[in-house]
Amino acid sequence: MAYLHISGFTMASVAKPLDLVLETAKHFRSIYNGTLMINKGFNAQTANDAIEDDIADLISFGELYIGNPDLVERFAQNAPLNHNDRATYYTGGAAGYTDYKTLK
Repeated sequence: MAYLHISGFTMASVAKPLDLVLETAKHFRSIYNGTLMINKGFNAQTANDAIEDDIADLISFGELYIGNPDLVERFAQNAPLNHNDRATYYTGGAAGYTDYKTLK
């Protein structure tokens, strides 16, 4: 296996999905010796903290990339993030996918 990817997606109502994925990752870190990637509700700081605390090797970002196609640059500059418009998801048009403003 190249890596294990744990996502915090859940159908249940979870008050703090980030906490849930961190606890799950800690469990699997103790029994899985390969590369561990996690995802759900991270920002630049919480992602860096999880890596520095050896909870995971990689953090993936899904929804943040939709509204921030320049997410890496925004993190590097500590720039504000765009807010995603969930009402435009899966509507078949460009709105909400390709019309977010970039830094440049």
